[in-house]
Amino acid sequence: MSDSPAEPQQPAKSTPDGEGGGGGTGGEKDRERAEGAKAKHQELGRRFSARTGQAGSVGERLGAEADALSSFTGNDIKAGAMAGRDIHFHAASAGKDSVRLCELTDLDALGRVFVPPQGFTALVEAVASHRVTVLCADDGAGRYMTARRLLSGFPRVFLLAPETRLGMLTAADLTAGAGYVLTDLAGPAARALTSFELESLVGVLEECDARLVITVTRGRRFGCSEFSALVHEQGPAGDRREMLIRHLEQRSGFEGADRVLDDAEAMALIAEQLEKDVRPVHAATLADLFAEALEGDEPLAAAVRARIELQDQAAFERWADALPDLSTQCMAMAIAVLGGEPYETASASADLLQSYLEPENALESAEQARHAPLVRKRAARLEALRAHVVPSTVQTRHGGTAAGVVRFKDPNLQRRYLFYFWNEYDDARPKLLSWLREYARHELDTVRVRTAVAVGFLTARSFDHVRRHVIVQWARDEDPRLRDAAAVALRGAAEQDPELRKTIRGMVREWAVDEVSPALQATAARAWRLEHDASGSAAALEALEDLSASDEEEVTAAVCETVTEMWEVEGERLDAAALLLGWLGKKDQRNTARLAFLYAAADLVRELPKLDGEITTWPLLLHIATVAPIRQRGIAALWADSLNAAGLHRSAKEVLAEWAHTAEPEPVVRRALARLLAVAAARDGRTWDVIAYEARSWAEGARGAPKCSAEVLRILTAERQFR
Repeated sequence: MSDSPAEPQQPAKSTPDGEGGGGGTGGEKDRERAEGAKAKHQELGRRFSARTGQAGSVGERLGAEADALSSFTGNDIKAGAMAGRDIHFHAASAGKDSVRLCELTDLDALGRVFVPPQGFTALVEAVASHRVTVLCADDGAGRYMTARRLLSGFPRVFLLAPETRLGMLTAADLTAGAGYVLTDLAGPAARALTSFELESLVGVLEECDARLVITVTRGRRFGCSEFSALVHEQGPAGDRREMLIRHLEQRSGFEGADRVLDDAEAMALIAEQLEKDVRPVHAATLADLFAEALEGDEPLAAAVRARIELQDQAAFERWADALPDLSTQCMAMAIAVLGGEPYETASASADLLQSYLEPENALESAEQARHAPLVRKRAARLEALRAHVVPSTVQTRHGGTAAGVVRFKDPNLQRRYLFYFWNEYDDARPKLLSWLREYARHELDTVRVRTAVAVGFLTARSFDHVRRHVIVQWARDEDPRLRDAAAVALRGAAEQDPELRKTIRGMVREWAVDEVSPALQATAARAWRLEHDASGSAAALEALEDLSASDEEEVTAAVCETVTEMWEVEGERLDAAALLLGWLGKKDQRNTARLAFLYAAADLVRELPKLDGEITTWPLLLHIATVAPIRQRGIAALWADSLNAAGLHRSAKEVLAEWAHTAEPEPVVRRALARLLAVAAARDGRTWDVIAYEARSWAEGARGAPKCSAEVLRILTAERQFR
């Protein structure tokens, strides 16, 4: 027999608000409702704790969303389209009119590809001498890259969103000692600037010890002479062939660049193209095209020439119209929607779309003869579609990336063919919407997300039609997968057309207060990125406040998923623990707080490289508690509460055991878990007993964690003796 004490029994005594014993003075209906809510929460707890078997799914889903958004938005970004495509703006602070910005993190890579224009030294001196510098150059001359390079000596550099009103910037919006870039200032905004606004702007920048570089097209007029005095012309471009080679080395390495340099036809095409178009942006575009040809192991000159020709709209339409059959057209649409997924997934989706679109035929005329040989389709399809199978760039929760995914060789084709199919094939549009609905509830998270992003970009093109026939129907659906898809689609629409943001946010806010439709409220909770991107994480959390008190299962689950996603995105920056602890103090929000913590603890992981190149896996919340001590006490308090929570403590213990299993191989993770649990155990004697009992149970079993068990018990015993 084991000498371990029996598991501490859960308290039967009711708390002052009735939790635990289930008694009370309410009527029979109140008791039935309370019992029903308790059963729902227990079932959610079991579902959430089971997510330990698929930990990392939230990160995988968000990674697919970022990849899909980048595929559609990257080439819409006028400034820096060739120098960093993943530009997604977020609010700088929680204020209502907070500026939106994006931190630029690829400045080292920029240094390797940047070729200074003539007179660059004078521009460096101008930035050093003035808080505000206006950089003027022709479109395509690389003024955005020059602006970023001018600020490369700053510890942090941010890109301001295009709609930024310079006169409204405050110190609360800026980071001390940082550099800022505002690209392509529009004519009306430039002419509206006043001397007072410039004086205010300079004062704010001085207060934060920051610098701002504004880029404008040549000939832009300003409303006041003081701004005009800050304008500096960018000199003629440097060696454009050198630019191309540096970009190519960055994308394809030195070996790839050597292959291009050694190919006479490729170099002749480069000389021809650089003579036709002298803009630096064209040199960078050519480098990307050659890099894509290298990745596909294609004949360099022929492949790049074909891509250049396809960039012409008339040539694109000729290509699209010449696709040989419905099967190939459907595969093109499948790649437009699901580009970034395995070829097999896209092919299956194309077959389903074809079945929706082709007329019904009698079986004898539609079916192939049984003795007919199999026909090779993949190679011919990919060639006709100018697509290829390439290594994935999206992390999966199973470690590493998918072996190979299908994409168009020219990334522009993904967006262009999606819109072409939607605009030109009127008869196919209703069936297309049915097909999109089918894939918005696919079994794979990443497929659902990519489908939703594509729907979002169609929403931006045909807002009223898609909102009425797709978005609202999905938002009202009982299937949570469709509600999630509606939320992702709305974010995609806002990314594509910023003018829709206000309309979309207003619609989502109406859903949030629609108590008649819990499904709409759940969708509103899942659409948190709209509020986050506009006003910051604090505003997004605040928007969940009333929804967290709902006793509807779908709303509670949606709030829990949203808190988990926010924790994944924001990491240690997000004080979600304080929010959940606040909810614990309110009876109608308490179970939501516990379930949200349980969901995040079960799903979120962070993989970090060690010095030897191996990967260490951490439970994300444990890593946050370790690297951000200010967060440790809150996360420990949430563990202490969950392990004692009536109805949920078993689920919490299952998640904690999975943390122990994850920590078992790594001494540093074991020590971190032991320290965190020691803080939780210090709450009271009962919590100490519960954690000690659970730690002893980890020493045995198929998924035992004996080293972690010993470490936790050692720290607990030492802490108790010390106290």
